[in-house]
Amino acid sequence: MRMVMVAVVVVIIAALLLGLLFFWRLRALGRRVGSFECAVHVHTRAHWKAGIAAYTRDHLDWYEVVSLSLRPTYRWGRRELDILDRHRRTLAGQAEPVSEVRCQYRGEEFRVVAEDGALDGLRSWLEAAPPDTSTSRIV
Repeated sequence: MRMVMVAVVVVIIAALLLGLLFFWRLRALGRRVGSFECAVHVHTRAHWKAGIAAYTRDHLDWYEVVSLSLRPTYRWGRRELDILDRHRRTLAGQAEPVSEVRCQYRGEEFRVVAEDGALDGLRSWLEAAPPDTSTSRIV
């Protein structure tokens, strides 16, 4: 009986530590300068996934919410990333306006949904890159 109690206590402590790590990771990602909440749809048969995107100098990193990984799930290079078009979406219960942008990275398309201000920031970040004559980033 004592061994069962020890096992239960160990499992509870491990679960608490994993929970703390999970929330610490979300807080750390959300507090980064240039980070914003968004949902991404990458593959045609995949589902929308909630996450946090963060700008770096040369990349847009996207971290899945339900993960303990400290590495980004997706990383898109600033020079190869283009915004193809943008559409306003209405979501039930959402106070802030949101938009969906269709993006292209190295010939593959994906979509991002976020608040309008966050997507304005994404467009500005792309436009602020040093000039590259091979792409058109203005939508």
